[in-house]
Amino acid sequence: MSKNVNLSEVNSIQQRRQEEKEARRDSIVDAAETVFSSRGFESATMADIAEQARLSRALVYFYFKDKDELMVAITLRALQLLRRNFERTAAKANTGLEKIVAIGRAYIEFGQTQPEYFRAIARGETKSSEPDSELELACQAEASKVFRVTADSVRQGIQDGSIDAELGDPDAYAVLLWGLVHGVVQVSAAKTSMLEKLYGLSADDIAEKAVRLIKRGLERQK
Repeated sequence: MSKNVNLSEVNSIQQRRQEEKEARRDSIVDAAETVFSSRGFESATMADIAEQARLSRALVYFYFKDKDELMVAITLRALQLLRRNFERTAAKANTGLEKIVAIGRAYIEFGQTQPEYFRAIARGETKSSEPDSELELACQAEASKVFRVTADSVRQGIQDGSIDAELGDPDAYAVLLWGLVHGVVQVSAAKTSMLEKLYGLSADDIAEKAVRLIKRGLERQK
């Protein structure tokens, strides 16, 4: 390297190029979110995404091999947002039981206000094969962090006496809680009109009753 070349300038150029690559990558994921939302995942094409991003198809393929990989990138975003919501919500509560109730409500709200992200997470949960890319490994790691917020709250509740200690393994109950609330969001979203017509129940009614059931099932009997 020439002595006239300033090392800090070289580092600055490399950093700027990396930031530009990351910004372009993010713009492609943004475009995929828009296209999947408007056209549906199955109908969308990489050409649609390239057009939305105002980039060539070759450049889009340089960053993502196919739309399945783009969906994994969207799922990672969804999990990161959900984890931040859970952490922020749990931090505002005092006892472990209060944290669990707050987390349950936060997940229900997430499903209602971020339906595309909720569907991305649900789609990712149906994938049975082992992670085979860095993106999938990142999703798995982020999902573990989301789960840990819930499990740690159950564990805290057992320690502070707000949750029945006889329930046992906090991790097992964190899994059950996830499945219960996830199912409630799916059912209330897909069957809203039927629930209202047959039972006079709104999605909010179902959600609140689910949270009450969780609270009653976990709290220590006095």
